[in-house]
Amino acid sequence: MTVSIPFKAAVLVNSISALDDAFSAAFQECISSACPGAQVDFFDPIEAQIYPEPGQYDLIVLTGGTADAMAKDVHWVLKMQDFLRTTVEKCPTQKIVGICWGHQIIHVTFGGVVGPMDKFEVGVTPITLTSAGSSFFSSYLPSREEYKVHEFHEQEVKTPGKGFIALAEDNQSLVNATNTILTLQGHPEMSAELSKLLLGDTPQYKGVHAAAKEALEFKINSSHDGSAIWKRIIHWTGEV
Repeated sequence: MTVSIPFKAAVLVNSISALDDAFSAAFQECISSACPGAQVDFFDPIEAQIYPEPGQYDLIVLTGGTADAMAKDVHWVLKMQDFLRTTVEKCPTQKIVGICWGHQIIHVTFGGVVGPMDKFEVGVTPITLTSAGSSFFSSYLPSREEYKVHEFHEQEVKTPGKGFIALAEDNQSLVNATNTILTLQGHPEMSAELSKLLLGDTPQYKGVHAAAKEALEFKINSSHDGSAIWKRIIHWTGEV
């Protein structure tokens, strides 16, 4: 796939929230920082249900969200799966990145299973790379063994989609065998400020005692590899 000039990214915003504008701004900033001059267009698959035209963008990004990725009766979720299957069939070189919920819906679409975790994962978390992941990310990260990224989720991929290769342990990051779909459970676009805004509306943490809040604050404010991951994503977009 030849990358266009300017680089063009389509971002599917898979949530309806008061913070959607803040997250859209974060995606705009991260993609533009990794690829100066990039054109970033945003699409609403929930209410407007408008999708980008595959092949017209170098990269299609599926954001996080709160819907049940395993739902069988949510029209827009099923339509998202149809879009993914049709894109892979009719535009097999299209590069797609799924983040958090986007990561989960991709794996469900292609035969995987998503289910609840035993805890709510929040804050900057070290993610252990597999040997394939070390090769994939190593030139962009300070470590060949792990990357650090903001997490904010209570569902996880239990079984990956068919034909996906693990780049990180515990299904935290995978790429398909044809190198066209990359998924990450973590949020490379997220900042400490965004994480705190999300946490403010999270019932599980409203009554947390002072020591736990202090530990969580430290974790949220820790350094992470989000910028490096976005640079790798942009470079990967041009790979065959």
